[in-house]
Amino acid sequence: MNAKTWIGRGLGIVLGVMAGSVGAQSLMSLWNPELPGLAIGVAAGLMRTGGSATPLVDITVGALLSARNSAGIDQVAFGAATEAWALPGSRSILVGIESAVVNEEITNNYLKIANNVVFKNRADGAPDPGDPRNSNSIAYWITAQPGTGFERGLTFSGGSMRAAGGNAAAIDLSDLPDEEIATIDLIRIRKDVALRYDVPTRTLVLHDTRR
Repeated sequence: MNAKTWIGRGLGIVLGVMAGSVGAQSLMSLWNPELPGLAIGVAAGLMRTGGSATPLVDITVGALLSARNSAGIDQVAFGAATEAWALPGSRSILVGIESAVVNEEITNNYLKIANNVVFKNRADGAPDPGDPRNSNSIAYWITAQPGTGFERGLTFSGGSMRAAGGNAAAIDLSDLPDEEIATIDLIRIRKDVALRYDVPTRTLVLHDTRR
């Protein structure tokens, strides 16, 4: 079974373990709330009230979940697996994960990032190995069980795009130099057909490498 098949089935494996057996190597919290109101399986509230005088030095992390496989362990590691599940007879809004940033300070002009997808090829602070080691890497992968799937891949709700000064951007590559943008398949339609940015003409062109 290849890696992609494992990843596609990962959540099912995790839930199967939870539902079928509490193994000796598991630390689990199982609870069936019966009363009305808010039910939280695990909650962490972390508020920093002191720290360094220099801005952006201290880091406050609500939760850190790390799964690591040591040398010789060629298996699957999930940093976190979350599911929101409607059982038969339940009509519920399902949100697999909500990632929110809350800013109450009007003068806070630092970045507000709801999702930061990071690829690493070494531990933090370790020297660069000189190779990206990112073969077969995917930042976001939309998968589904056979016979079902998402109706929409990316949707913006009303009022979700608004910029404080200027135009909002659904896709923003402006931090990349032209030379780098020119090497990117902005949309890959087939393995040999893609939409690219042509630097000299500053236009989008269909790049076809079929032979």
